[in-house]
Amino acid sequence: MIELNNISKKYGDQIVLDGFSYTFGENGITCLLGASGSGKSTLLNLLAGFDREYSGKILVDGQALSELSDEELCEYRKHTIGFVFQEYHLLTGYTVLENILLAAELTCQDNAQNREWALSLLRRLNIEEKANEKIENLSGGQKQRVAIARALAGNPQVILADEPTGALDRKTADEIMAILSEIAKQSPVLIITHDRKICDYADEVVTIEDGKCKVWKETKKQAVTVLTQKEALPDVPISMSKRALHNFKTHFKRFLGISLAVTIAVCAILMSFSSQNIIEEKINHFEQKNTAFSWGQILLKENDKVEDVLSLLERSPDIQQYYIQYPVPECKIEFGGHSLSVPPKQFGSISNESMNIGVMPRDGEIAITPSLAKQFAQDIRTLIGKEIVFSCGNFSRKLQISGIYSGSFDDYYLDAITEQELYGTLQGDESPVSVTYQVNGFDEVLEVAAQLTEQGIVPITAAKQVESLKETFVQLQTMFILVSVFIVVIALTISGMLLMKLARMRSGEIGLLMALGYHRGQIQKMLLWESLLLSSLSALTTTLFALLLTTLSGILPVHIAPLQFAGSICGTVLLVWFITAIANAKLLRTDPAKALRE
Repeated sequence: MIELNNISKKYGDQIVLDGFSYTFGENGITCLLGASGSGKSTLLNLLAGFDREYSGKILVDGQALSELSDEELCEYRKHTIGFVFQEYHLLTGYTVLENILLAAELTCQDNAQNREWALSLLRRLNIEEKANEKIENLSGGQKQRVAIARALAGNPQVILADEPTGALDRKTADEIMAILSEIAKQSPVLIITHDRKICDYADEVVTIEDGKCKVWKETKKQAVTVLTQKEALPDVPISMSKRALHNFKTHFKRFLGISLAVTIAVCAILMSFSSQNIIEEKINHFEQKNTAFSWGQILLKENDKVEDVLSLLERSPDIQQYYIQYPVPECKIEFGGHSLSVPPKQFGSISNESMNIGVMPRDGEIAITPSLAKQFAQDIRTLIGKEIVFSCGNFSRKLQISGIYSGSFDDYYLDAITEQELYGTLQGDESPVSVTYQVNGFDEVLEVAAQLTEQGIVPITAAKQVESLKETFVQLQTMFILVSVFIVVIALTISGMLLMKLARMRSGEIGLLMALGYHRGQIQKMLLWESLLLSSLSALTTTLFALLLTTLSGILPVHIAPLQFAGSICGTVLLVWFITAIANAKLLRTDPAKALRE
């Protein structure tokens, strides 16, 4: 049935097989005896179709293995070969029955028949009572019985056993060999071993000497009627989604650890966004409360031409508005039945003033000094938001008190619109004393000040305070970003390590699936379904963590925008798919022979 003709194989300059030839009979045990490195495992890999780099021919029912495609080799392993390994290679987390069904499902999709067939194999091997026991709870001998049952599940034409008794004591090893001897009555069994006592059970003993086959023991084989045989049914597609779900449940703790690590990374990014949102809110609030910082003043000297200054301001795209300032005569302020006269003044730069209470005036507002405020109320805080009447000559307006600023005498500041309206009503030939301007935003204060300084004009601004504040803001943002990046890197490293560790642990599982006859396409579907389940779990954990952070926003300084919340969920899914794609690509490149040896 299986014939090896003049097989040669070498690794580099080392010749392992050199014209090896051997023909299997229809039944019986053949022991391939030899020390480690003699070429036994190499021959097993060639027979299994794992290694295709050789010369010569391996014929199975007249078909050369070297002429088979990858898909056809999978079918060959599925229907022709049954594997028994020294380390069992049973899937932990699976029951005894589930491990056998892993192979049985490849040749029949009828669940009832598969189950009955698997149970019949367990009865045959005297281990039926362990059918629903988890693999990790079995002894070594019991595990090997399950491995043999799995090897028989596909009703193979030949059994390849790699050191099947290597991990067993002598008594258990004899029991296993007795089972294999029974199987050998109906199918050929090739056993790779270094244990000469195992050869007592063999019909033939073969060694590899100088790369060639040497038969040490040969007996006549007798054919016996098959004791148990599974009815062959046409192959049908296997549900890899169900297998993925089973694997996901089996490795749930590891998958959960990966999803939590990814969630921590995404939440660290969310917290970074949140901190930046909070800082921006604080900056915006600060700007709204300290509008005076956006104002600057240019004092006009005797030889200065107003037109030149105005022309310079006009050309700057960062300046929102500007106007000329004039001396203001004595004015009156009325509040609560009291009327106070305020001496003439020249408006200075409000950017140089510091506030005690409230803010500097905006549209329809006025700010006054403490000495002026105390003449209207004992508690000057109560004046904020109150309405007063400001009049100067023919000009009169109702204004709201916006704040109390530090000043040593009776003084006031008007909002820009009211101030300009006041200048429009004043009569006389007063010369302008200054030009005041307002920049577009907090960030432009330094830039405009630098531009004017380059033109030989030194404005009165809050540039130093703004520079100091901006440095503080930048430092805060940098600190949050660095901390977030650190957390993200750590979390991604952990999730990557967990996934790669899981991939390494599962390489044996993937190698086993390939050995049983699962196609790479089927394995890829299983891994894709697992990635989908993992990304769903990660998206769920990220959503829960983000909702928790949002819920705690009243306690913790957290502010997450809806778009950022949605982006974090999408980012989690993409991140998981990226990480799993790398791990899955590595798993799909698994060398089954190497994976099963390790």
